[in-house]
Amino acid sequence: MVDMFERMDIAAMPPAQILPLEALIPPGWPDTWRELATSHYVTLVSAPGAETVEMASLASLAIALTLGIAQDLGGTQPYIPVGAEVMSSARARRVVDLLKQGQGYRQVADTTGLTESRVRQIESEWRKQQMALRQGQLQLD
Repeated sequence: MVDMFERMDIAAMPPAQILPLEALIPPGWPDTWRELATSHYVTLVSAPGAETVEMASLASLAIALTLGIAQDLGGTQPYIPVGAEVMSSARARRVVDLLKQGQGYRQVADTTGLTESRVRQIESEWRKQQMALRQGQLQLD
């Protein structure tokens, strides 16, 4: 089993730290690829020993990992479950908070660096969780 390390939340990464990745992402990349590359990059930057590696090298590796996923899973609709863990992400909590404040999907997406589609998915998962909490469960024993 791999020991997980403390990973920086995407929302906490300063925009200047993402610049090496942004410089390598080709124009016209699908939003999904951009999100995967960003996620890979944040994980790589957060990994133990990353401070000894050039950010450009980590950005290149994030791009390569994303292209690998696109090659292996491209054209499919993989499901990455979030479930009860959705609110453990600081960015997901921020999305919900901004939506509760009345901001629109596009504005929340721009603020958080997510796609509008992902903002809607987070909201949907949050609403499902809230409904389950309100409904409770029947004792059938």
